[in-house]
Formats: sequence, structure tokens, C-alpha cells
Amino acid sequence: MTPHEKLSAQREQPELASSASAPEEPFPARGLWWRLRIDGLLLVVTMIWGSTFLVTKYTIHFVGLFTYLGYNFGIGALTLALLFRRHLRHLTGAELRSGLILGLLLFSGYALQTLGLQYTITSKAGFITGLYIPLVPLFAVLLLRQRPSLEAGLGFLFSLLGLTLLSVNKDFNLSFGLGEALILGCAIAFALHIVCISKFVVGADALNLAIVQLATTSALSLTTALLTHEGLLLPASAPIWGAVLFMGVVDIGFCMGTMNWAQQYISSTHAALIYACEPVWAGIFGTLAGQTLSGLAWVGGACICLGMIMSEIRLATLLKGRRRSG
Repeated sequence: MTPHEKLSAQREQPELASSASAPEEPFPARGLWWRLRIDGLLLVVTMIWGSTFLVTKYTIHFVGLFTYLGYNFGIGALTLALLFRRHLRHLTGAELRSGLILGLLLFSGYALQTLGLQYTITSKAGFITGLYIPLVPLFAVLLLRQRPSLEAGLGFLFSLLGLTLLSVNKDFNLSFGLGEALILGCAIAFALHIVCISKFVVGADALNLAIVQLATTSALSLTTALLTHEGLLLPASAPIWGAVLFMGVVDIGFCMGTMNWAQQYISSTHAALIYACEPVWAGIFGTLAGQTLSGLAWVGGACICLGMIMSEIRLATLLKGRRRSG
């Protein structure tokens, strides 16, 4: 049986059609080590994301922001399309529609964040963007009927505390204006993107979804660059070309492909807890590059890591074990 025939057979199974309403762990039979391998792979994704802040900050001075995004997502889409061209032969209309929606959400998140940064300070922008973490379980309940477990709920509390401590500085205040509203829209778009991956990947080819959404985001970014008179400037030097290729192949192609594949096996809520580690890696790489973080920021990073660890601990199992031993 070919991979496409296997996929078609899976689509015909009624239990997969209802897996969107599955509990926190859609595939518990896989076992702890399987979940840890999936988590480890997504942790590598967040490490790559965290390492790219410095690359992006340097590169956008030489290439416009939307042009930069357009090239990155375009290279990512082309990389996956070349590697998995056999999958594209079996692209379905449903996968095309789902990929277009995912690409629109992904582009909206980046665009709203870029606009919002013009009207608010970066510390507030970082905190509000991080609100996509607690928004994911809310949207998962509304769209997927996935109720987070007690462990995941405790993990989110620690992650939210950690994001707050990472964002606080002497300029932080609670005023809310146009910039904050745009950044909140960005957080909503990113949260919907994560939840919709879990929704659309059921019975679909995860790689086809990744390719279509990356191509969509690239097209929208390049169109925006033209409409805003940013222009489609080509990288002017080898280091800039290297940065764009790295971002396109590794940060976009590998990471987005991995996200789409991994979220077949874990819930969107659990995935979001792992994605919360991105600012921790950003702080580590920034420190290695000579930047400094406050003591509160390091405590915040520890809270995020603790939240992810807590989501893996089965409190109910531990409590049962203690009762039996008692």
C-alpha cells in the first residue's frame, strides 16, 4: 500500500473524524518515551526560533521586513516542495483550503506585530504577544473541544508568570492603546494558527499543509512589500544571502514542517506549552552575544521551563500511587 493509499484509508476511518474532540493526549498508547521524543523535537524548534532574533534584527536593516519575510517563507516553501514533491502530487482541495487559512493566520500575526511595534514599547509587545500561550487552550476548547488536563493548566499558570517576568522592566505600564490592540490581534492570530494546525492536520498530509501555508505567507508578504513601497530588494552581500537562506531552510522550512507533523500526535495545548520556551532560548543566545537579562527575567525563564515539565507529570497517577502506598 502506498503512503497515499494509507492516508486515504485513514481518512475513511470514523474515529479519526472525531479525534478533534480528543482529550489532552490524543495518542496515549504511544507511551512516555514517544511523547518525550516529540517534545524534544519541538524543543529544538523553539531553540532555533530563539536563535533567530539576532539574525533577523541584523538582516532587516539591509532588506525590508516584509520582503525579508517573503523571501524566508518562499525559500521554506520551495525547500519542502523539492524534498516532498511526491506528497504534492496528491494535494487535495481540503488541504489547499486549510493551508491557505493557516498561511493567512501566520501572515496576520507577523503583520499585526510589525504594525503594533510602531506604537508601543518592545517589552509590552513581548508580553502581549506571549498571551497566545494562554489563548491556545481557550480556542482549543471552543474549536476542538479539547479540555486541558490539570497538569497543563498548572503548566500554563507558570508559563504566564514566566512570560510576565521576562517582559517587565522600568518602562512597563498597563496603558492600552492602538499599539497594544494590534499586538493583541497578533497574539490571537498566532494562537488560532496553532489550534488550526491541530484541527486541519487530522486526516490530512501534514507536509502538504506546511508547503501551502508557507507559500501563502510568502505571497502575502511580498504583496505587502510592494503595496507599502518597501520594494523587493535582493540581499546585497554573501552574509545577508546566508542569513536569508538559513532562515528560509531551517527556521521556516524545518520548523514549520516539524510543527505540522508533530501536532498530529500531541494536542495544541501541550504544543503551546513547549513553544513558550522560545523567549528563554532568545535570552540565552542574547546573553551569549553580550546582552544582559535581569534577575527577574531569569526567574521568568525558569518558570516557563517548570511549566513545561509540570505538563509532563501525571499528577493523578502520582496521587493514586501515594494512596495505594498509604
